[in-house]
Amino acid sequence: MLFGYLNMETYLHRHIHDLLLKADHPVFIADERIDGDTLGSALAVADYLASLGKKVPVFVSAPVPVQYQRLPRVSQCTTDIQVFADPSIDLVVSFDCSDGKFIHSFVEQIPARPTLVNIDHHTTNDRYGDVNQVIDGAPATAYVIYRFFEVNRILPSKDAATCLLVGLCFDTMAFTNSATNDGVLEAASQLVLLGARVQDVIRSLYQNRSIAALRVWGLALERLQEDSVQGTLSTFLTRNDLDGNQVTDDEIDGISNFLNIVIESKILLVLRETPLGDVKVSMRSLTQDVSVIAKANGGGGHVRAAGYTIPRAVLVCGDNGCWRVEKKQIN
Repeated sequence: MLFGYLNMETYLHRHIHDLLLKADHPVFIADERIDGDTLGSALAVADYLASLGKKVPVFVSAPVPVQYQRLPRVSQCTTDIQVFADPSIDLVVSFDCSDGKFIHSFVEQIPARPTLVNIDHHTTNDRYGDVNQVIDGAPATAYVIYRFFEVNRILPSKDAATCLLVGLCFDTMAFTNSATNDGVLEAASQLVLLGARVQDVIRSLYQNRSIAALRVWGLALERLQEDSVQGTLSTFLTRNDLDGNQVTDDEIDGISNFLNIVIESKILLVLRETPLGDVKVSMRSLTQDVSVIAKANGGGGHVRAAGYTIPRAVLVCGDNGCWRVEKKQIN
């Protein structure tokens, strides 16, 4: 069974490579949640195609977060939805996105019918592509792309190696979570030997935090609540916490991973109000499959890191100091 699985993985890597080489006008799409893995994976492949004379637009649904703005090839990212209006687009590749509806909302705007390639590692991915390279056990989509390079005997440039190392470090929490295995450590070692700039990786993941952002992190730490019966630890951030400190949502990304590393809990939850009037729930665990909870609530993610959104909701602090989610009244 394992032999057959590895053969299929190899076949798909080679098939995707052929599609990329034959495509005249490919377009890449990053996940709605723009993080180090989705960006690192997409930009690494964009760098490879650039070496072949193909400059591929990488569509992002929002501006690239400040910590990733120094990544190689980030100038190829665009928020311009008109990129999909070109009828000559013949290939679309999505990276690290388990939500097929999100991807199809853009693909459906293309006048022609391009081939859709879905590259991911989320267990909740519903295989929405024409070609699906979804490897559930992979520690990161960047690792899937590393294997893509390896199978097709492509030597990543220093820029591509840096992008892939960012992706590996982001999804393994710098090689501290349970997704870390021998394969990802070997991949990271090879990427460093190929010239991946470790300082750029560290800067992307851990630096660029303003004093205001750290102050908001402090609020989250102060509000930690433990439920010993359920075995959960939770904390909360409101729009007033962020807007009052002039902090963006991007600047507080990473707090879930940080807390999961330093605090032992069955399941960690970080709830925060979104600019759209919803409540986003981010879950982390070192032992539990939180993707099941996320999927049951319309979300998705990894076994140890997942999330979902509670629509039209707010966070309310009760007289006892405990926070809860309340649905908004619809007039």
